Amino acid sequence: MSQARPAVAARPLPLAEGLWQVAGPGITHPWDAAAYLVTGKYPALVDCGTGLGADALDSALISCGVLPHRLTAVVATHGHFDHVGDGARLSALGVPVLVHRSDAEAVRTADPARTCAETLYGTAFDAFEPVPVADGDELDLHGARLEVLHTPGHTPGSVSVVAHVGDLRVLLAGDTLWGGFSAAIGSDEEAWRHSLERLAALELDALSFGHGISRLLDDPAGRIAEARQRFASYFDPWFKPPKQLFRY
Repeated sequence: MSQARPAVAARPLPLAEGLWQVAGPGITHPWDAAAYLVTGKYPALVDCGTGLGADALDSALISCGVLPHRLTAVVATHGHFDHVGDGARLSALGVPVLVHRSDAEAVRTADPARTCAETLYGTAFDAFEPVPVADGDELDLHGARLEVLHTPGHTPGSVSVVAHVGDLRVLLAGDTLWGGFSAAIGSDEEAWRHSLERLAALELDALSFGHGISRLLDDPAGRIAEARQRFASYFDPWFKPPKQLFRY
């Protein structure tokens, strides 16, 4: 069955050959984390946003020549609302939404704290049954390849994805780089340090992560090294939840 073009127009950002950013502030909804379309014969997403910008996400995909229900898979970097809140809708379209088993229960039960839906955004998470993904899994998109690395720390089931697109190896780190830390979401300092060590050992050409940028960053080795130096030197307990407005 064909799918009509959404009324909302959204402009995806081309990042590299076969790689676009298709969700995030300025593209879909302000609360959406960055989501990436990787194309080959079988296109896939890395993350998919909250669902609050679903029409805009669909519009961005269609402008890249991809009908949403034709996606091969969504690889969720972790089970948080801003990264995989649209998973229930896409799953209902028949798209497998892949979540590491250590975050799968939070997604399956719509845990209001573990998904951050209530605690940060003041809303509910739409539960769905995720497809398991594990460390070392690879998705061959026939023209591109996604390599999944389990990188716990931000959450127990956080993963990072190395997208092999063209001649580039691009790290899509989700919140493993620069994510927030809270016991309420299962953050683990020691596990996170090991994850950063693992990322530092990779041979990469560029990187991106979940929040605050809309381009690929060069010198991935240097940037990851600096992130390791800064990690857990001082926790900021004064984070401003998006669900609340502050005067100051």
